[in-house]
Amino acid sequence: MAEELGNYAIANRVKYDTPDRPGKPECILKPKGLIAVVGTESLPGTASCTNSIREIIDLATDEAKRLYASGIRNIMIQNVNDVPMYVNVGAHIVSAMSAICYAIRNTLPDDCIMGVSILRDDGEAIVSVANSTEMDYIRPKCYVGAVVGVDGVHQGIINEVLETRYKLKCNVQIFPDIHDRSTSPLGNVDIIDAVAQAVSSGLCDAVNITGKNFDESIFLAKKVKDAFPNLYVNLGGGANAKNLSVVYQHFDGLFVASCLKDTGNMTGKLDDAKLAEFMDAYYNL
Repeated sequence: MAEELGNYAIANRVKYDTPDRPGKPECILKPKGLIAVVGTESLPGTASCTNSIREIIDLATDEAKRLYASGIRNIMIQNVNDVPMYVNVGAHIVSAMSAICYAIRNTLPDDCIMGVSILRDDGEAIVSVANSTEMDYIRPKCYVGAVVGVDGVHQGIINEVLETRYKLKCNVQIFPDIHDRSTSPLGNVDIIDAVAQAVSSGLCDAVNITGKNFDESIFLAKKVKDAFPNLYVNLGGGANAKNLSVVYQHFDGLFVASCLKDTGNMTGKLDDAKLAEFMDAYYNL
């Protein structure tokens, strides 16, 4: 994997002559990284939307403030409740996500690292929203190759992301999912080949790995780390207060959502008792 590792080093040097936002931490990839997800209510224009944009912004901002108050310093905003989810999301989703991200960015202190993920996957939209609202990274769900899920086939958005980032001269970092648990890769593409493509051609800064269950996530993380020992690898989902110590034996960081919600699902409401339990486990690692 020497060639891929060399390409990874090159990827980390790609930086446009655009000033960083005020107060941005010098490095956003931290040891024992912890990223909490703010799941928005269904956005205006989707079939499941029952709230006004003001209500949606207020709910998302309140959740972000509670996460920050617990000690979390990395928060990602994602439109998890939209039904349906579009591949090309449209101006109504772009405008709503921009308003939400901008409100949270202006509410939280500058030391809070922030990212955005827009479902289903729209490369131009996600980079544009990140650029206009000073997000530090994006999380594309299908970045390289192609995947199939219950909602059909989705093609990687690597070209859209890189072209838009270049056009906007935007230094937003890229944390793509590789072999997401809700889909399966087409063509039996090996995870190492997919990661190599994301790193060498996709210029990603970290990758997110999630298996169909926790044991498979660990297995895949070991495989990726053996091939790419210098690559920052996040657990994309499945972390909880009971398995944190195991997670950090194999992953550099993690995304957390479902175990903090009242329903046990990422589409639910933030539960302060579950958040406190999780953070207590984190601080006692």
